[in-house]
Amino acid sequence: MCTILTAAGQPLVGRTMDFPPRTPWRPTYLPVNYRWRPANGDADITNHHAIIGGMRVADGHYLIGDGVNDQGLFCAELFFPVAADYGGRQTDGQLLTPQDFIMWVLGKHATVAAVIADLSRITVNDDPWFDGQYYPFHWLLVDSTGAYTIEPLAGRLVVSKNKVGVLTNTPAYPLQLNKLNAYIGYDNLPFDQRIARVTTKITGTNSLQRFQRAAIARWQERPTTSDQLFTILDRLAVPKNPQHAHNYTHYEAVVDYSKKQYQFYDCRTTEVTVCCLPELMQTLDAPTRF
Repeated sequence: MCTILTAAGQPLVGRTMDFPPRTPWRPTYLPVNYRWRPANGDADITNHHAIIGGMRVADGHYLIGDGVNDQGLFCAELFFPVAADYGGRQTDGQLLTPQDFIMWVLGKHATVAAVIADLSRITVNDDPWFDGQYYPFHWLLVDSTGAYTIEPLAGRLVVSKNKVGVLTNTPAYPLQLNKLNAYIGYDNLPFDQRIARVTTKITGTNSLQRFQRAAIARWQERPTTSDQLFTILDRLAVPKNPQHAHNYTHYEAVVDYSKKQYQFYDCRTTEVTVCCLPELMQTLDAPTRF
């Protein structure tokens, strides 16, 4: 039940992490040359880039929920049940689980274009991760060229330019966009003028409702600072209560991918941790959790 949105005209991305962890999410640093192995692989992979992001650990393996690397490439995973179709496991290249895909993106690539060019060299399938669990994901990638979704559909990884700057969970982005367009109406006007006219309040928390709420907030309020993004995220957060005993917001994060700065708000403790990747690269040479 996660929600993610970009800031219009600013190098900022904000997200809520609503996925129930088996181990706690914490801001975590992985250095250049960090070595890891996909859960369904038989050889180590060496990262070319340092990463700071929200991660959890299982048996010494890092699962990244979202993060930014030292080249300003941002990636986040969001739960994608029912719609996900990864296809088979036959490949001449690298085999990855959905949980490993984001590590491959951020550790091996400097830009979204580089990721897209490399997609033909990997296969992502539904093998379980090191914790024995399989979680279907789709992903939002952002760099200086804009926001993009990558989704496992009909047995292949499909790339879409995400012009709305928003992503939630299932359904897939094209269907979310169709539903949003149908909701806001005014088909004879440009998108920004159409969405500016919306006055009705959407209060629900399912994926379609959160997509529409986030899109309306992003385009009407046009946040330009981290504080403004956090204010919107607070409204989109899912509280822990009897109705949301498992799927609720564990943390909120705002990333400045130009400065490579990561801000992590722990919803349980209300603690805020701010990490600047260039500074960490000067002082740390081993994985570190904060």
